[in-house]
Amino acid sequence: MEKINDLFDVQIAKTIDAYPSIFSKDDVITLLSSLRTESLHAIHEMLPQPAAYIIDEEKFQEFNAAVRSQLNNFLDSNNTNTIDYDSAEFNINYDNRIELENICLNNDTISEELDDILLTQWQLVYGDLKTDE
Repeated sequence: MEKINDLFDVQIAKTIDAYPSIFSKDDVITLLSSLRTESLHAIHEMLPQPAAYIIDEEKFQEFNAAVRSQLNNFLDSNNTNTIDYDSAEFNINYDNRIELENICLNNDTISEELDDILLTQWQLVYGDLKTDE
């Protein structure tokens, strides 16, 4: 599109420097300017437009529910990689019962699984991701 703009600018500059004719320079410049605008508009409409994803509330709620469900299934599957057992802290209660006071989750494993779930659900609902590659 920049080439087209440059081409019209060159022609307008030539018109300004040209000898007078039956058409005034202003008439020719106006004609070239309107042609440029119409040409650029027509070319822009002919170019393929990226598909717009319309995400309404209903689709988003379905997407959200599917992601939550899959993440809950993953967390409930007793996957040993989600819990950091080495960080467990215990206390002995007054009646000699052992209580678990604190335990950490392995955030990296959960984050990776969430990434996989989000990608899978996005592809199911909205199609493949488009990249610039």
